[in-house]
Amino acid sequence: MNDILEKIAEASSLPLLWRGMTRYYARNGFGAVSYYWVKIGTNMPATLPLQHGFSKKEVALYCSFDFQRLDIVPRAALAAGVPIRWHEVWGNTELTVEERQFLEAMRQIDFTDGFSLPCYGPGNRNGVVGLGRIAPGADLSEERMTQLHFAAQAAHLRICGLFSEETGRERQLSAREKEILHWVARGKSNTVIADILQISPGTVDTYMRRIYEKLEVSDRTSAAVKGVGSGLIAA
Repeated sequence: MNDILEKIAEASSLPLLWRGMTRYYARNGFGAVSYYWVKIGTNMPATLPLQHGFSKKEVALYCSFDFQRLDIVPRAALAAGVPIRWHEVWGNTELTVEERQFLEAMRQIDFTDGFSLPCYGPGNRNGVVGLGRIAPGADLSEERMTQLHFAAQAAHLRICGLFSEETGRERQLSAREKEILHWVARGKSNTVIADILQISPGTVDTYMRRIYEKLEVSDRTSAAVKGVGSGLIAA
């Protein structure tokens, strides 16, 4: 436990921290990991989740829905304050028609069970770590889940710290770049963003490259998480 806490404290960037977290959870029997930055005041995901280990099919289907509203698990985890199992949340909640449609669609592609770990930060900057693809024989005891939860909480606080450290740096996005990043955070593809803003997909691609460079990231999900976490776009 001390090893992962030391690595979290020493992580100098989001990619390094994320790599360490996915490896740590893999060693503990979880082949898939996600991380949500939560919209202040709603307990709903503010951005696409960082994700590792989920299939492209799973991610594409999940993002094709209004997951920020229909996935009830992140806000249930934050309300509970402890690790919760996905199937228990869905099974013990009276679902709306849309929520049930979302759940059934995910079940049809054999989306597996997992846990969500609530994380709390300064200024209500909260997050949720999801753990899926549970390996046979993985230790799911309360003691082990508490340890995994501690690691998630430590990582979230480190992410908050990293974003705070970068807030004062000269890395300002233009109004158009912020507008595009806003739509990226809501799961829109470059083609859809081009239609919304009535510009060409190539122009969106150019703006995305600029955003990556300014935020020092290499993918759209990290850009969205960093944009929200740094206050560059609204949660």
